[in-house]
Amino acid sequence: MVLHTDTLFSSGYMKPFPSFRFGTSDKAFGTPGLGVSLGYADPDVGVGFAYAPNRLGFYMWNDPREKALREALDRCLG
Repeated sequence: MVLHTDTLFSSGYMKPFPSFRFGTSDKAFGTPGLGVSLGYADPDVGVGFAYAPNRLGFYMWNDPREKALREALDRCLG
């Protein structure tokens, strides 16, 4: 209701959902922040990811800058 879109939360953290995938499985958890910052942990592979831009963005999630880095990490984890 607040974000005006479907999301998935557990224990106060966002979980991956169809329009915002992060991590290698549904066990990943994290949260987006102001200006497209993002932090998440992926317990399956023991990796944490944090993105804190120096300029605010206008996306709720999947900002092209952050998404490119997240997808590069996903490719490395293969």
